[in-house]
Amino acid sequence: MLDRRPTAADMRRFVAELHGPHVTERSTKLWRGRQSADRFLVTCQPELLGPDPRHRFRDIALALACDPAATERLLASWDRVITVHLGCDGIDPPLFKLYVEYELGRSGRSDIPDDTIFLSVKWRPGREANFSRYRHLSYPTNGVEARDALRKSFARDVGEASAAFTDRVLSELITPEGRVDVMLVEDEDTPRKSFDINLYRVDTPLARHRRALAELCEAFGLPAAAPQILADGAGTMLGHIAIGRDAAGSEFVTLYYAATKHDHR
Repeated sequence: MLDRRPTAADMRRFVAELHGPHVTERSTKLWRGRQSADRFLVTCQPELLGPDPRHRFRDIALALACDPAATERLLASWDRVITVHLGCDGIDPPLFKLYVEYELGRSGRSDIPDDTIFLSVKWRPGREANFSRYRHLSYPTNGVEARDALRKSFARDVGEASAAFTDRVLSELITPEGRVDVMLVEDEDTPRKSFDINLYRVDTPLARHRRALAELCEAFGLPAAAPQILADGAGTMLGHIAIGRDAAGSEFVTLYYAATKHDHR
């Protein structure tokens, strides 16, 4: 444990200690009238954490003031974990995030649905930790189906501006029938609900969607956000989009981009 309240710099320090193949990714989260741009996520295989990955993952969580019981729950079925994610949202106070990923249907756990791919714990230092389940949806499987699912199903649970933005992005894909995976994200203890739409397999440049982004930011009362995001992610792909409503019921959109591989040979 640190002898002070942990900060975003502490999470960055843990990430800097990774030596081996890992991926970093930036993101910006938008609500009506506000945004969070100081966000990052790191993905790696558990072995990269060191000779005893489980122990190291626990040490990181506890050093960042995660609740010990929540930490132990995240570590359950560790032998089934295929990747881990370390993330941070904001600077003061930061929202820390740790994820474990399982093969579909192979978590070996009885406390989460069988279709759960990711289990995450998120917390601010000194506050209660919350768990989220990222559940695989068998439909849709491509961009065309994703537009159909958005219109017929997902749009009921997200805001009008979010749905319009996502529909336009999907309509602009170079390969609309390319692989697009969607996860249903549910908090265990809050009403938060969202859909995570993965676009990595269709290689769609962030800049390709600049007009859709500008319209979204205008609708959210954040006209300056669009050029900031485009500059931040210049020359990179739009990796995935999260749309939904937070614990307070507020509409949000999160854009993930600028995925960068480190130490890959």
